[in-house]
Formats: sequence, C-alpha cells, structure tokens
Amino acid sequence: MGVDISELVRNPGRRLPLHLVLEGSWSEGGMRTVDRIALDGEGFVQLGVLYVEGTVKGRVTEPCRRCLAPVTRSSERFEAFEVRIPAGEEAVDLESPLLRLILSALDPNVLCREDCRGLCPVCGANLNEEPDHVCHPPKEDRRTLGELLR
Repeated sequence: MGVDISELVRNPGRRLPLHLVLEGSWSEGGMRTVDRIALDGEGFVQLGVLYVEGTVKGRVTEPCRRCLAPVTRSSERFEAFEVRIPAGEEAVDLESPLLRLILSALDPNVLCREDCRGLCPVCGANLNEEPDHVCHPPKEDRRTLGELLR
C-alpha cells in the first residue's frame, strides 16, 4: 500500500505528523496473522529517504508453541526507521517495514498459558483439554539387526 508523502517531499527536512492505519490481515507463512497496524508519529524527507519515528501498534495471532492453540497478542512500541523513496515518487510502501517491526517486537516462543501441557506425542491429543489422557505407545519391534537378518 502506497502512502502519500507528497507534502513531506515538497518540504524536505521539515518534520510533519504522520498518522497511518493499515486495515486488514497479513499472514506470514500461514502461521502468524497480523491485524490492523497503526502508526502515530512524525516523519521528514531528506536526500531521497523518508525518516519516520513514532508509536507502532498491531495485533498478532499465532499458534502456541506447545499445543498449537491460537494466541492473540498486541504490540505497541516506539520505533524509528527509514525508507528509501524511489526517484520521482511521492508515495512509499510502509506495509513491509511496519510488519517487520511488529513481528520483531514479539517473543517468538508464545505460549497460550504458562502451564500449557502441549500435545500427546503419540496421538496428538491436546493435553490441556484432556488432562487425564493416557495414550499407550505402540509396541516397538525390539529385535536386533542380527535377528532380522536370519
């Protein structure tokens, strides 16, 4: 999504307020989904580069690392970044840098809760939903290679 920066380009070096809301959902590899990104801050253009600083907010939904249940978390942090402006353009794509900032701000090892029990290693049952679950592992053939070759 291109963001109009024509006023910033016409006033190089002058800091102007930036308020941007990107509605929608973005998926990263099918595992993480980012909803509605907001940027409140200011920016200025100098020598073909847009300099932005402000508060970046977003909401991320991703699977718990133990049981794969969806976990939604919010991120809000002050960031400063820069984006090159293609020659002759008066719009830049801020979607990619904002997505990277939101995703890099969150812990990659998310848990749905501290005491998450995860999934049964044999059948895959969610042990949080079935705390009394007992699965008997399949009997393994414990013969030695020599026995198998006879």
